[in-house]
Amino acid sequence: MTFRDFENCVFLSDMDGTLTPSRQVMTPQFEKDFNELITGAYFYIVTGSDIEKIKEQIPENIMKKVTGIFASMGNEFYVNGKRISKNEFVPEESLIKKLEDYVKNTRYLYPLYPNHIEKRCGMVNFCVVGRECSLEERFRYQAWDNENKERESIASELSNIYPQYSFEIGGAISIDIVPNGFGKVQVADKLREMHPTKKIIFFGDRTEKGGNDYEIAKRLLELGNSEIVKVQEPNDVLEYLRK
Repeated sequence: MTFRDFENCVFLSDMDGTLTPSRQVMTPQFEKDFNELITGAYFYIVTGSDIEKIKEQIPENIMKKVTGIFASMGNEFYVNGKRISKNEFVPEESLIKKLEDYVKNTRYLYPLYPNHIEKRCGMVNFCVVGRECSLEERFRYQAWDNENKERESIASELSNIYPQYSFEIGGAISIDIVPNGFGKVQVADKLREMHPTKKIIFFGDRTEKGGNDYEIAKRLLELGNSEIVKVQEPNDVLEYLRK
């Protein structure tokens, strides 16, 4: 892709599983190559993580290099480390109680860890195994959930009880909960307003229905002049940029 191509495009990318391994630090080699490849480009990041978690995974020089960061499912927007905008969301107690019951009644027989219900700006992140689990435990729960579909079952049930909210399977072990319209999907409209004539190219690893990249991918296609690039790992992003 030439610099002239970059001038006519805007890139938007998920973080976990797309720019970094899930909940892990961006690798040094990826950082080096990515830093070179996005020079001169409009490049934004969108993720369910809050800004502190993003800082744990994205190197400081990349944080400064990208055009902007949509954190907490797009409910916070940062440019050069400064928060430009934010949305608020206070979930009702009945929803919190329901989430607590899922943790108590899980069929997952391995140890559970703290931080099951994490309230972030404009959203709630729910995790049965607990966000403070080790990387090994994260992989174990992910494998178990892939077979037993616990998150899928929870998201489906909650969608029927609370139709005013969106329950999206996020990352490897959690569910992202937002009021309808305040998930990643909102970023599609915001980005189109910011760049009305440029082609938007979106990178995501969970663009399938039910994944937390699905709604934003669908909305971008509805808005037009957009391309969805489904990736399996971060190197897929680099390969596309090198084309």
